[in-house]
Amino acid sequence: MGPRPLVFGLKFTTPTNSRDCSDQKRNSNPDMKTQLILFLTVFIGFHSRATAEEAKAPRQGQGYNQTNTMGGGVAPIPESGKFRVFILAGQSNMTGSGQAKELKPPHNQPHDRIRLWAKGRWEYLVPKKSFGPGVAMAHQLAEYWPDDTIGIIKVAIGGTGILSFQPDWTRESADRTADGRKGNLYRDITDAVKGARKVSDFELAGFAWKQGGKDMKSVQLGNEYLANFEKMITTLRDDLEAPEIPAVIATMLTREEYENYDGPTSKSRPGAPGVIKAQLDAPDKIPRVVTFSHGKLPCRPDGIHFNTEGQLKLGRMYADAVEEYYAD
Repeated sequence: MGPRPLVFGLKFTTPTNSRDCSDQKRNSNPDMKTQLILFLTVFIGFHSRATAEEAKAPRQGQGYNQTNTMGGGVAPIPESGKFRVFILAGQSNMTGSGQAKELKPPHNQPHDRIRLWAKGRWEYLVPKKSFGPGVAMAHQLAEYWPDDTIGIIKVAIGGTGILSFQPDWTRESADRTADGRKGNLYRDITDAVKGARKVSDFELAGFAWKQGGKDMKSVQLGNEYLANFEKMITTLRDDLEAPEIPAVIATMLTREEYENYDGPTSKSRPGAPGVIKAQLDAPDKIPRVVTFSHGKLPCRPDGIHFNTEGQLKLGRMYADAVEEYYAD
């Protein structure tokens, strides 16, 4: 329920004689002016607070913001072969900071069998600004399935915890990682798939996940990570009526590297061991989950975000994992 409206009134007194009328006129003007100033002050303050609160309120659809810059124009719905659609989700290295201006053919050109869900429609995948692993992943899978079309539905926002992708999302829960204002990203995923299904028939062929950095900032969140991932993917399979959809997780270390590491834990990422262990354990705990280690990839100067070469390599790794899954 929103704030109740405030009502202000001005009280006037009827004079009893001409002298009183003259006195009243001289004496009432300051009172009326004061009340008017008070009214305007309170009204402006109330409006400013309402505007500030509205600006902080969660807005649905923010998970598509970067994806909507990657569309290369409306593309026709494929009429032959299978239409295999992959959901890509996560935080900054899934949105990607690869630079579109550095791409070369065929990655910077429309492909007749690659589609991207952008602006509420199927478009060609031709990044205009930045891009993530979906570009190289889609091109490699289009070669792997030469008779089929590859579709990408991506929902990702940099610096976002896994609690923003939960089926029982609440702002209070998402704000444990200060992400409540970004909206319900689980709903963004389901809304996008439902929207795409209204205009096309396709097979959900995979779920690619690159996330974890935000949850590494808390030991408690790191310890909860596996349970949160299991709840997300299990419920998503049910909600999307795709019980067989495989989930592919990209993580930092191999099992051997994780078990042999005895160095210090970063003070800013005390939950890192919990998150990495959860990502490595997921295939043993959850059906149809694959985890691969991407190791050290070429990065931008910040040492965290993969550059153009790094994103292309990561995309090919996702494609390799998908191909290996379907080859078994």
